[in-house]
Amino acid sequence: MSQLQSELAQVQEIYSQGSSTAPELTKRLKALKLQLAQSGLYFAPPDADQNDLLAARSVLEIATFNALRTHDFSSYAQYNSALYPFYSNLASILPASPNRPIVVGLQLLHLLSEGKYSQFHMTVEALDAAELNDVFIRWPVDLERWMMEGAYNKIYRARERVPREEYAVLLDKLMGTIREQIALTIETSYPSLPQQNAASLLFFKPGESSQLADFATKRGWELAPSTQMYTFPNSSIPDIALAAAASRDASRIHLDVIEGKGVRRGVPMQSMIKPSLDLAHHLEAIV
Repeated sequence: MSQLQSELAQVQEIYSQGSSTAPELTKRLKALKLQLAQSGLYFAPPDADQNDLLAARSVLEIATFNALRTHDFSSYAQYNSALYPFYSNLASILPASPNRPIVVGLQLLHLLSEGKYSQFHMTVEALDAAELNDVFIRWPVDLERWMMEGAYNKIYRARERVPREEYAVLLDKLMGTIREQIALTIETSYPSLPQQNAASLLFFKPGESSQLADFATKRGWELAPSTQMYTFPNSSIPDIALAAAASRDASRIHLDVIEGKGVRRGVPMQSMIKPSLDLAHHLEAIV
């Protein structure tokens, strides 16, 4: 057994003990990454010893999973990129890794959480039918379909059946992206909104008031204590109807506003978001 294979066995033992050993595991993986780079194994050289290549691949897979468990997305991106040459360039040299569907599924979920939809679809199109039916890959594919349908409640509930711990980390990140999109719609649709309705629309549970408060603060929302209404003074997006009309005739809009005929902020989009608000009311009873 080579030194690398021996160190891999130690890393696997630490990894199996769960999140409590994450600091020690992270330290060892960083040292192994440097060792792999110095030996050239980090770059998946096809002429290297097969057992060492297998060990290097396993180290990078564990490092990828550990980076997500510790919410280190920068390291995750590095380890994930280093893994793909082992899967593609060495496909005829190394036996298939049982972890590859997990790695691919996490990559798809990461692309969704980053809003990189074109890359998501390119990755999906490169997979064969058998891979698309794998539970670890099918899961993020379903999430993307629900996003396109606007079925955010299904995405929210998907946490109840995450296939692995790392998926839950990226799902939380995806929900953050979705909340930002919903918040942007709220800001361009309403001059103000009750705190309870905002929580429902953003999929915050009744006991998550502190999370809602943090989210609102980051976006510059202001809460009136007496009315429990949010206002959005920092919204940089103009009213959609006003902006559309302005592009046609700016001077006419100026005159209409002066004469009291200006379009009330939010009226056009309120009718569009109402179904979502109705859905949120229903969700309150079951979330």
